Amino acid sequence: MNRDYDAIVIGGGHAGIEACAALARSGYNTLLITQSLDAIGRLSCNPAIGGLAKGNLVREVDAMGGLMGHIIDQSMIQYRILNRRRGPAVQAPRAQADKFMYSKIAKETLEHTENLHLFMDTVTDFIVENGAVIGVATERGWQISAKVVVLTTGTFMEGKIFIGEYDAPCGRLGEMAAIGLGTALRSKGFHVGRMKTGTPARVRRSSLNFDELEVQPGDDQMLPFSFDYDKVERPQLDCFVTWTNETTHQIIRDNIHRSPLYGGKIVGKGPRYCPSIEDKVVRFPERERHQIFVEPEGEFSEEMYLNGLSSSLPEEVQQQFIRTLPGLRECEIMRP
Repeated sequence: MNRDYDAIVIGGGHAGIEACAALARSGYNTLLITQSLDAIGRLSCNPAIGGLAKGNLVREVDAMGGLMGHIIDQSMIQYRILNRRRGPAVQAPRAQADKFMYSKIAKETLEHTENLHLFMDTVTDFIVENGAVIGVATERGWQISAKVVVLTTGTFMEGKIFIGEYDAPCGRLGEMAAIGLGTALRSKGFHVGRMKTGTPARVRRSSLNFDELEVQPGDDQMLPFSFDYDKVERPQLDCFVTWTNETTHQIIRDNIHRSPLYGGKIVGKGPRYCPSIEDKVVRFPERERHQIFVEPEGEFSEEMYLNGLSSSLPEEVQQQFIRTLPGLRECEIMRP
């Protein structure tokens, strides 16, 4: 063994951040291993924290000493209480995050946490002795021991992305998947399944026609998620709303055979709460339109997130149907 720790946490996403910070706060000498230190806390999909049920979860994590509430309070660019017109039982706080600032603050917070060490490498196997996990082996040849190993898989463990006929071993577009650990788990008798999620294209803000978009402002007052703060003083940006139409739906129906969701290439189980636009069109043929939220990814970024328009269709088909939406007819796609 080359190193010794009380605990090792694998993965630097939301779960990994909270796990390693909690262990370190409790006095345990903890190592966080992640493929990229620059991607700690990177928001893979919608750059938002909270929402229905999730907003309550963030506050519960904060009440137990967690970091997510603190980080979003320092990086939000819009705050809204959802379902404000309904009863309090179904209301929930939601904050749009500056995804670049969120990741920066997450990394800096971990760097200044006592008893916590950060290491950039890819874990490829567990070291097992007498039926117990006593450490990990990494891609670059390290063998690191610990009393406890915490695995937070996220989207990277042998992850794969699909864009039409194109597929690649990635956790996010342009970021390599963590190869090896899934195979190692299977060889040790663990059942490893596969789940799926989708993400929409990002479009360039300056290419949008805001005269055709409905403005969705934040609440007058930004409220903190963390119980440690009394108020939040952050710039608040507008989000926007547009709608699909029959032309949009017809383009999707005409190309549905090119979707890996419907061609059999994607076999994982997906979440029920955020279906792709292909699923919406196929499963709800009676709907004449679907609401799409156009949301900024950062205070100083040109990228806008098309919430509600996730798709696995080929890039040229995405461009074709996205440009049928009001406000997006001449949009420039920056990230498929």
